[in-house]
Formats: sequence, structure tokens, C-alpha cells
Amino acid sequence: MPSRLLARSIDASLHATHRKATRAFRAEIGQLPRVALPVSYSDKMFWRRVFDRNPAFIAHCDKLQAKRLFQQQDVAVAEVLWQGTDPADLPASLRDAEVVVKMNAACDRNWFFRHRRGDAALFLATCQGWLEQTFGVEALEWAYGMAPKRLFAERAIAPDPRAIDEIKVHLFSGEVFYALIYRGEKTEDGRSGIFDAAGRRLRVTNSTVAKDPGRALPAQYRVPDCYSRAIAVARRLAEGTDYLRVDFMVVDGKLYGGEITPYPSAGLMTNSDPAVLAQMGRCWDLRQSWFLATPQTGWRALYQAMLRRHVERLGVDPIPELA
Repeated sequence: MPSRLLARSIDASLHATHRKATRAFRAEIGQLPRVALPVSYSDKMFWRRVFDRNPAFIAHCDKLQAKRLFQQQDVAVAEVLWQGTDPADLPASLRDAEVVVKMNAACDRNWFFRHRRGDAALFLATCQGWLEQTFGVEALEWAYGMAPKRLFAERAIAPDPRAIDEIKVHLFSGEVFYALIYRGEKTEDGRSGIFDAAGRRLRVTNSTVAKDPGRALPAQYRVPDCYSRAIAVARRLAEGTDYLRVDFMVVDGKLYGGEITPYPSAGLMTNSDPAVLAQMGRCWDLRQSWFLATPQTGWRALYQAMLRRHVERLGVDPIPELA
């Protein structure tokens, strides 16, 4: 069977098997994912979620292990005050406004006592629900389900999220494509902008700013003094990977390690410029992925050879100079 016909057959099977993820992709991206022979950034991200079982992703998706990876680079992290598997074991002294309880292997599983004081029963029920569910199943984020589930409490690094600059560095083959900076992310007046590795502001924005230009960082905004250090650490952490996003936080000029994710935006990231997103797809070299770099057996070996030929035909672009 010719490879393209086989690819269409594989895609049809995957679309049927992963209906919810496929519907989410089509709603956000506007077309069905090409999974077997991916071309675009979005296609390759869907491919990663289905096929790439890089063991390193498990540590990246475990917030406690990610902290250790940052600490190995001499980057500070938010202090862990407690960890366990039963929320009832959290000491009463830690149910404090400056403490946040999180689930280690999940996104958006955070309990801020400053907003929920007096909700002891709801706190216990919420945390127990986190432990009983496996995060990322419907979104095909395999690695989250492989990390042992734990709760942990950490000291908030700032009393107000609007005082935090978050730096999210996107890297292909260990080289920076761009970095998205948020100030006060997930607040009503949060602002953002996109910068190159040298800290120069780019014209491309995230989709939020594209819809509402008032959500852009002010024109006079300059990256933090520790930005170059964040870029250097991100490069070291992403060394040997095909694509990774490495996140940092900055408070009062001090750099903190944040998260490391192989699945940005649950695989549905977009930005304001289709040409830039297309360039991201061309810079993503799947030959550096675990799946193509690791010997496979059975049908996976046959598919691996077909995919490698496809990637080599497409070619891979170097990281461009964006304006």
C-alpha cells in the first residue's frame, strides 16, 4: 500500500479512536489532524501525543521532579512545605493564605487558601477528586498518567500574581524559537508579549492579544534582567529534545523555575500569525524525537521507517530571525 494511502488509513483510524481529541483539534485549528505523516506544528503535537513515549516526559510532567531539574541548574523554586497522598494529613499550620496546594501530575489543579479560607470540607473533597482522576487522558497527554500521584504544598512566591512575570520559552532541538512573557497570567488584567532569544519584542502575539490588543504588554515593557539566564537554563534543560517549553517566574528580579511541558496548551496552541506557526512546524525535527531516535519493533518499526522518509523529504528549517 502506498505510504500516503496507508497514512490516510492510519489517520482515519486514529480520528475514530480519539474522537474527543480530534473534535477539539478541529474546533481550534480548523481541520482534522494529519497524524501519521504530520506537517504542521499542530499535526506534530497531535502525533507526539499519540506516538511519542519519551520517558523524559514523565519527569517533565511531574511538578516535583521538574523542581529538581531546575534546582540542578541552580535555579530557585517555590519552597515545598509538605507532600503526601492524603489531603487530611496537611498540617493545620499550612492552611494559610501564603500556601498553595497542588497536584503534582496535572495542570490547573491548585488550591489557594487565600481565596478559600474556611472551606475545609471542600478542600478535602477537591484534593481527593484530583487523586482519583488521571489527568490528561482525554487530551492524550500520556506522560501525566505515568507519574505517581501526589499532593504538595508550596509557599507562594508573591502575594499578588500581578507581581509575577512568567517566561515561557519554546525550544526546537534545544534552540530558542521565541519566548512568551505574561505579567499576571490568569488575572483579569493579565498582559503578554512575545520576544526573541535576545529579548527583542516580536510582532507576533498569542491568540488572546490577537483578539484583544488591550491585553498586550505595554510598548515600553523590557524583559527582566535575568531573562538571558532563563534562556541559557532553558537551552540546557531542552538539550537533546525535539521540542519543549520551559517556564520560569520572576519576582522582584529573582528567577524561579516553573514548569516544563511537552504538551503546551494541551496540544492546541495558536498565535496571531499563521506564517509564524507554519515556521514552527518546519523547525520541529521529528528525527530528534524519542520515537524516531529509538529502535522500534513490529509494525512500529515499519511505520518508523515510513515516517523518517517523510520527515527527510520535508526537510527541517533552522530557527529563523523573526521580526
